[in-house]
Amino acid sequence: MANVRELRRPLAILAIVLGAVIIAASAVLLSPLADANKRKAESARVQQQLNRVEHEAIPLQNISEKIKTAQQQVNSFYSDRLPQRDSDVAAEVGKLAQASNIRLGEVRYTPPADTDLPNLEKLEIDVSLAGEYPHVVKFINSLERDRLFFIVDRVNLAEQQGGAVRLELHLETYLRRGGASPAT
Repeated sequence: MANVRELRRPLAILAIVLGAVIIAASAVLLSPLADANKRKAESARVQQQLNRVEHEAIPLQNISEKIKTAQQQVNSFYSDRLPQRDSDVAAEVGKLAQASNIRLGEVRYTPPADTDLPNLEKLEIDVSLAGEYPHVVKFINSLERDRLFFIVDRVNLAEQQGGAVRLELHLETYLRRGGASPAT
């Protein structure tokens, strides 16, 4: 019995301390300060989410104007850089070869093929040419920079003697058909 009386006092003190800790924890969790911190954290999270959404929406601002501008640029590209006739392509290749001081050998045109793009046909050209190396480089460079749209797809070295080279080029371009613009 004496042992129980001796333990009662420390147990009572421990119960009082635990009760005080529980009361203090409850006061902190239920206090207006805890709610203010939660509101601050929630406000910061919502502000961060708003900033992210606003940043993602920037490219979509004035989208109708951007679409009109893009359509005008595509129409301009079609009318300025894509010929309507095969003969325009042949004349341009010949003019560039003459200006670059190279000799054209065989030039083969594949029949124009339909593409997934409206009113466009793909024209492939195989060209054999010969000339001094710097002149050949000038010709290829002028093809790539010409107002007509040429894609130099392949270059094969056929023969080289001293500074003279003979090449075979595979070019691609596109022809406008029907006179209609692609983006209206």
